[in-house]
Amino acid sequence: MLNKFGIALAALMLIGTAPALAQNKDAEPPAPNGTVSDLKLTDKEYAMGPADAKVVFVEYASLTCPHCAQFHTSVLPDIKKEFVDTGKIRYVYRDFPLDRLALGAAMVARCAGRDSFFGFIDTFYAAQGQWSRASNPISALGNLAKLGGMSKSKFEACLKDVEIQNGILKQRLKASNEFKVQTTPTVFVNGERYGGGMTLDQMRTLLNRKLAE
Repeated sequence: MLNKFGIALAALMLIGTAPALAQNKDAEPPAPNGTVSDLKLTDKEYAMGPADAKVVFVEYASLTCPHCAQFHTSVLPDIKKEFVDTGKIRYVYRDFPLDRLALGAAMVARCAGRDSFFGFIDTFYAAQGQWSRASNPISALGNLAKLGGMSKSKFEACLKDVEIQNGILKQRLKASNEFKVQTTPTVFVNGERYGGGMTLDQMRTLLNRKLAE
C-alpha cells in the first residue's frame, strides 16, 4: 500500500518539534498578508476532516517545491494528528504547480484515485529529493507510482490526460488571479492568507487561536 510506503519514507526524515509555549515568541505566527472572503470550496476537494469544521485550512503547494516538502514532512503530519484527525479543522489540498514536472506529479496523484491521493502526495513529498532531481525524473516518478500499485500503462496514459491537466491548470490560474497566490506553499486559514513557511509551533498557535474565536 502506498500509504504505508509514504509513512516509511517520511519516517526516515528527522522531525524536530518543540512544545508550543504561549510565552515563546518563536511560536508567534506572522500576520496574514491578505484575506479572501470566499475560496469557493466544493464537495470535490481533496480534503480531510469534517466538512462542517469551524476552521478550514487550505494549502496551495507544488510537488517540486522544497519548502512545500519541508512543510509536508516536518509540520503537516503533526497538524493532521492534532487538528485534522481529532475533527477540529478541515484540511484542503490544492495544486499550484510551479513547473511541468510538478504538474505531471499532480496529475499522477489524481489518477491514483481519491482513496490513494494523499498517499501519493505524501510519498512524492517525502521522496522529492530523489525523483525530482533524478537524471530521468519522469521515470523515477513512474517507479514511485508503480510502488503504489499504478501500472506503467496507466501512468503513461495519465500524463497524457488533457482533462486532468486542464483541471489542475485552471485551479492554479484561479488561485493566482482571484486569491493572489504567488508562492508555494501558501495557506489560507478561514480565508486569511499566510506564507506557508511557518514552524509547527507557529501553526499550532494560529490554529488554536482560530478555534478559540
